[in-house]
Amino acid sequence: MQPEELFSLVFIVGMFMGVFIIYMGLRQRSEQLQMRHRERMAMIEKGQIPLNEGAGDWGRHRQASPPSSMSLSIGIIIVGLGLALATMISLAGDSPEIGLGIGGAIAIVGAAFIARSVFVRPQALPEPPRTTDRID
Repeated sequence: MQPEELFSLVFIVGMFMGVFIIYMGLRQRSEQLQMRHRERMAMIEKGQIPLNEGAGDWGRHRQASPPSSMSLSIGIIIVGLGLALATMISLAGDSPEIGLGIGGAIAIVGAAFIARSVFVRPQALPEPPRTTDRID
């Protein structure tokens, strides 16, 4: 396999990996919003008033990012930097092997951050006190 073919293959695989990572992030966000909606609907069905009804319920959930989402963001950035460095070194230095070696090593570090975000889940935060007021 020629170095140009190898570089093209790695570039194409990197593009598909980026699309897959974006898809996973969007799916996770969708699941979070769906769980918030279910929680809110369950509270309404039980007759409880959802927290922060007047200001909207979103303020309660916008706290500091959990470590897993921060690792995912950092991982995506590092993978992108690794692939960009691999491209620059390969094209500017006319040696795809060196570019893929250096950029690939950096991209692997980013992949480790992404893997950490997938496998390490944050600890559950304590629930805020619930009101027992019922709407009759």
